[in-house]
Amino acid sequence: MDLSEKETREKIIDPWLNDTAGWREDYIKREVNSIKSDFKTGSYEIKRGEGKEEGKFIDYVLLDEHSKPLAIIEAKRFSLDAEKGSIQATTYQKDIESQINFAVPIFMTNGQKWFFKEKGYPTREVSGPFSQKDLQRRTQLAKERQKLGNIEINTNIVNRSRNVEAVKQILNHLEKGNRKALINMATGTGKTRVAMAIIEALIRARYVQNVLFVVDRISLGRQTFNEGFGSFLKGEPKTLLNEEHDFEMDKRMYVSTVQTLKSKRAEGGFKLQNFTPGFFDLIIFDEAHRSYYDQERLLFKYFDAIQIGLTATPSKSEARDTYDLFDCPRGEPTVKYDYDEAVRDSVLAPYEAQIIATKVTELGIRGIELDNELKTELIKQDEDPDHFKSPGSRFEKYFTDDKTNELIVMEFMNSCYKTDDDKPCKTIFFCASVNHANRLKERFDSLYPNLCDDTVVIVSNKDRYMDEVKRFLKDSSPRIALSVGVLDTGIDLPEIMNLVFVTPVFSNIRFWQMLGRGTRSFSACKNKSWLPTIDGIHNKKDFRLLDFKFGDFTNVKQHQLEVTDKSRITEDMKVKIFNKEVDLLNKSLTNNEKSIIEKKIIDDINQIDRKSFIVKPKLEIIKKVVSKKIDLKEHIEALKKEIAPLIKFTDFGDARVQVFISRCVDLFSYVKADDSEAKLQEQDFLMERIENVWSSNLQVVRAKHEKIMKVMQEKFWNELTFADIDFLIREIAPLMKYYEPERKRIIHINAPDMLRSIEEFKMPIREDPDLEYIKNSELMQKMVKQGVTWKELYEIEEELTKLNSAWTIENIQKREDFVLFLRGILNLKDLPDPQEMIKNEFERLIVENNKQYNAGQINFLRLLEKFFAFNKHLTPKDLTSHPLTDENPLDKFSSEQLKEIIKEAEKIRIK
Repeated sequence: MDLSEKETREKIIDPWLNDTAGWREDYIKREVNSIKSDFKTGSYEIKRGEGKEEGKFIDYVLLDEHSKPLAIIEAKRFSLDAEKGSIQATTYQKDIESQINFAVPIFMTNGQKWFFKEKGYPTREVSGPFSQKDLQRRTQLAKERQKLGNIEINTNIVNRSRNVEAVKQILNHLEKGNRKALINMATGTGKTRVAMAIIEALIRARYVQNVLFVVDRISLGRQTFNEGFGSFLKGEPKTLLNEEHDFEMDKRMYVSTVQTLKSKRAEGGFKLQNFTPGFFDLIIFDEAHRSYYDQERLLFKYFDAIQIGLTATPSKSEARDTYDLFDCPRGEPTVKYDYDEAVRDSVLAPYEAQIIATKVTELGIRGIELDNELKTELIKQDEDPDHFKSPGSRFEKYFTDDKTNELIVMEFMNSCYKTDDDKPCKTIFFCASVNHANRLKERFDSLYPNLCDDTVVIVSNKDRYMDEVKRFLKDSSPRIALSVGVLDTGIDLPEIMNLVFVTPVFSNIRFWQMLGRGTRSFSACKNKSWLPTIDGIHNKKDFRLLDFKFGDFTNVKQHQLEVTDKSRITEDMKVKIFNKEVDLLNKSLTNNEKSIIEKKIIDDINQIDRKSFIVKPKLEIIKKVVSKKIDLKEHIEALKKEIAPLIKFTDFGDARVQVFISRCVDLFSYVKADDSEAKLQEQDFLMERIENVWSSNLQVVRAKHEKIMKVMQEKFWNELTFADIDFLIREIAPLMKYYEPERKRIIHINAPDMLRSIEEFKMPIREDPDLEYIKNSELMQKMVKQGVTWKELYEIEEELTKLNSAWTIENIQKREDFVLFLRGILNLKDLPDPQEMIKNEFERLIVENNKQYNAGQINFLRLLEKFFAFNKHLTPKDLTSHPLTDENPLDKFSSEQLKEIIKEAEKIRIK
């Protein structure tokens, strides 16, 4: 279709302005002479269309309620590039600006695409024209805008230095003309407060007025509405959007789930279209993962606003497209404050993890190994004991074992943090299912009846379940919450001391949210009596994570609390398959076998996205490998080192298909090694899936009747060759997307269980890489060799605060001695306690001058000793301040004596 410019205006642009954007004709002027019109008074010279007329004519001028220009539209015919009129439109803009002293924004369109150009920002694509109200508001904001660098941060909202710094970083980023930002802050470090402080600052600076805060769960929406906007932006009109009711359009602060905005309207389209594209000035996306919600990017494409994403997922684990979404380089968010750094700053608590394997959860159950009584129980449940076999990974999915749940409960009670009354501290169990939570509750009641009121099941299918959540958060009892989904995120209870994972968590995002339930630090705890006692004092130096192993899966290792480089589990499976195929080249293969494997490798390589900027540097080696002019066996190292990492840049496809292919590739090795037992295990696994797909009776499956019948014959498996395995991969694997595991009732087996292993994992407090040059500085090396004076300690402090403003002697002394902190950086061990060392120096000073000092003076020197040991300084000014001045030092010592004492203190070397 090709429309002339006139037809494009009449058939597309005009209806768009009138019907979609809500413009009245009174406020639209067409063919406006930019030379002869008086834009200041609103007197417009319109093209009459009679012969050749002098002047430059603007396609559209959009007016405010006083007939003053708000924006112009440059239209092009349907087939032309919409941005083709950019220079022309800028000329019109300058003509208007010369009269009204304001650069009105420009829309450029060909009826298919709309582009928007405003002062201070690059041209950007928008989803359509803005309404009159939007443009009036934005014009007013632009005229009143203040410099963000001059805006003082509201410390009633953020009071930690690191969070104030985060707000300033974002404001500085936005002032440079950026419209997108990503904030990566660990759960518990104050992301929401930072977001509220940013909103409040941007409102004061007249950058924004209408704000949308997007969440993925209703509970988080309520929390943001009540505790975010309700606490910190009380004066702003606000609403919580609900898909069941009409949207309120007269507010300034909006909170919504993405599901509400994407819900369908009765008249067609999405509910987000109730707002015009320019309605919001700022949108905050909480847990901003494209993979998590809004995969179509509907919100990002529709609304033209400053967009800020919040995420708690470690940056190396974050999906690549999240960074693309917010215009960030891979792994480099605009603001980053990760878990490690927050632990170093004592803002968050470190974890202490145990991976616990029981015989049943790790190895599963085989019917033939059970005693007669348990075999009879299986028979009663229509299961053949001789053929019953279930891996540990299917615990509480396919089978349950009360003895195992008992062991889980007992091991928890042995390992958990407890309060003074010998009851567990606040604990969350992440359970596999509602039924599993109920079964664990039964085990608790049976084994520990004294905890029956302290243990509660919290699941969303119970009436008024939020009442239980509130009790768990606000009261000392219940202590133990057996949860499925409800407590994964969105709750804030700093006193949680134990997290128990009795289910695999495959999502990296979800795991880090769940981990965040335990990371709140001691300083955030309001109910100190709910904490364990350490040396007679209630404290939270870390929290305990009990991770029960299911099959080979452990959450601790899967998500590598020492952050993983995997961006998605599924991507790595293809890399794993590829590497297994390459490894086969090392085996003694026949020509036919080698040909099959080489073809499979080359097919995989040909699926790599060659337009990816990461792939482009490797294009030559890719071309070389797939040319078939080389022997792949001679290039195994290059295949694994250069090509394998690129396999993730292929279309992954269905996970069920890839699992099937992976097991087929394993068969190549088993056939070559003539490993009958391993082949039989793979046959069982693959045949279960093939039979499952065949029973679906789908037409697409029935079309492969002969091929499926072939692999169902025992002869096929008895005489299995490389060609047969290749047949499985090519012909049968694609059908696995129709595989649906049978939803059987859970088999109850009370098989005896026992602990197999417990692995201890203590969080390594990783060193900040920026400390490396501090370590090697002259002063730090002097501290290692001969010690430093207190004045030199303050020079070291000055260097440290350049790296982290929180690393002051005053701040660090609140949690540990500053000298011990420095020793930790230097890895110095087995040195005397620094405060004890200072005490000894003062003792020496007193002993050497014991004839000189009386009892009152010695008593004052002991106070001086404590002051110096803690504050690491002693100056004449200190003697005039609390607590030293309270003892009237000039009544006890002469000025000369005090100067001499200060001089002696300056000589004390600390290491």
